[in-house]
Amino acid sequence: MDAMLQRVALLARAEGLAIRIQAKHAARSAALTAAALAAAMLAFGMLNLCGYTVLGAAYGQTAAALVLAVVDALLALILLVQARKQTPTSEEAMVDELRALALAGLANDTARVKAQLVHLQHQVTHIGESISLAKSDPLHFGLANIGPILSLASRLLSRNKDG
Repeated sequence: MDAMLQRVALLARAEGLAIRIQAKHAARSAALTAAALAAAMLAFGMLNLCGYTVLGAAYGQTAAALVLAVVDALLALILLVQARKQTPTSEEAMVDELRALALAGLANDTARVKAQLVHLQHQVTHIGESISLAKSDPLHFGLANIGPILSLASRLLSRNKDG
């Protein structure tokens, strides 16, 4: 039972680490998205200035404003792509491995407990059948039928002494 609790604790720690890593990625993504939005707003402002300058004067300062607007738009696009890109890190791989290990251990523990319950169910059924046989036909009830009852009783007594 202690091993099962240790696996649950391990799984909880792995999930905690995964949440911290995801929060770090979310913060990075939010910062890059904010920078992309700032660059996009600057590009929009420069495009507006460019349009105004084109209408105000035929040529001159317009070309410089247009070049800056294109550069800002490209910068915004690059930052936005970086913000959306998510590649698994070695930390995430380690957390996934810990999670899988803990879940596998818990699955084994669950299967073992289930097998013990099935075995106990069979023993109780056999004891019930033996008791029914003893009540219905006491002459056919031999010492071999008492064995499962004595075995179960001795296990219960030994568990009570240990606990």
